[in-house]
Amino acid sequence: MTLLRTLAMGVAALLVGSVSADDKKPDFDAAKLIGKWTVTAGIKDGAEAKPEGTVVLFDKEKLTLKTPIGDFVMKYTIDAKVTPVAIDLEITESPDPEAKGAKSKGIISVEGDTLKLSYRPKGGDRPKDFAAKKGTGEYSFTTKKAKEDKKEDKKEDKK
Repeated sequence: MTLLRTLAMGVAALLVGSVSADDKKPDFDAAKLIGKWTVTAGIKDGAEAKPEGTVVLFDKEKLTLKTPIGDFVMKYTIDAKVTPVAIDLEITESPDPEAKGAKSKGIISVEGDTLKLSYRPKGGDRPKDFAAKKGTGEYSFTTKKAKEDKKEDKKEDKK
């Protein structure tokens, strides 16, 4: 009876452990995306991309990528139940009329005042990481939250 009880307790412990591991969800708060982010570094298909003057503006339903060649406006959806967090993008406005309606799968992460985003602008599989290696066609960039938006976040946290 003691051996049976020990086995049962061991199985129960394994089941409880696996349930809690499966129930864990990424700690991602999409509300923290809202605001202005300044691009500090970029990679385009394995090569360093110059982010000069590029900013990303997030609101609840769309992001605007403001670049020296024009603004790219995209609606987005987030899936925070997967790791890394998934973002799906669709261009609604672009300096290139042929880009309108283009869809991309990406990943996103926010840690403090740093946001990372990686995607394939011409469709294809979702990136696995933020490396944007040569031959993948991926874009990846790192941003910092604009100072005025950091102040707003602190006010929201106090409420």
